[in-house]
This record gives sequence, structure tokens and C-alpha cells, in this order.
Amino acid sequence: MYLVNYLNPQIALQMFISVGRFRTGQGLVGSKDGSNLIFHTPGLEKFTHNLPYLTISVFVNGMRLTLLDDYVISESGGLGTGYDTVTLSQAPYVDDHVVADYIVR
Repeated sequence: MYLVNYLNPQIALQMFISVGRFRTGQGLVGSKDGSNLIFHTPGLEKFTHNLPYLTISVFVNGMRLTLLDDYVISESGGLGTGYDTVTLSQAPYVDDHVVADYIVR
């Protein structure tokens, strides 16, 4: 019997992801001026979005935001090009820290 048979899908997926693909505390790129809502991953790096387990986690000033309530994600190059854009529901100010944890696609 294979070990994967005993694991739930989340654990099985996480076990087979290369450590080099994890990004933690990455600053999102965008103007923090109190009006800009759109931010990108550094270098427009594409991240995985496989709900419910593997997607981007966004933090503003250390508080984790909720997908769909506090932010939405999109693909800047169009459908099928890979997720690299975060649109916040509230614009951060100059002194706010906007970071994310994600897995590179």
C-alpha cells in the first residue's frame, strides 16, 4: 500500500512541493499611496492557485487578509497565463507593510 493512500490531499500536495518554490514574506510591488489597490508579485512571478489548499496568503501590517473578502487575485497576462496580481479591497498607505506567502507555479 502506498503512503499517499493514508494522507489527505493537502498533505500529499505539500509533501511534493520543492522547498525552492516557497516564498514567505515577499513584499508585493505597487504604489502605497492610499489610493492604489493593485499589487503584483516581484518580477510578476506566477503563483499557484489551487483551492482550497494552495493559494497566496496576503498580509497587511501583519494581519492576514481573507481571499474574496479583503482581496482578489488575477492573471495580468489574461486567462491561463498564471496568477501574479492581487487587488486589495482597501488601499494601503505609505507606511503600511504589504507582504505575501505563496508557492511559485
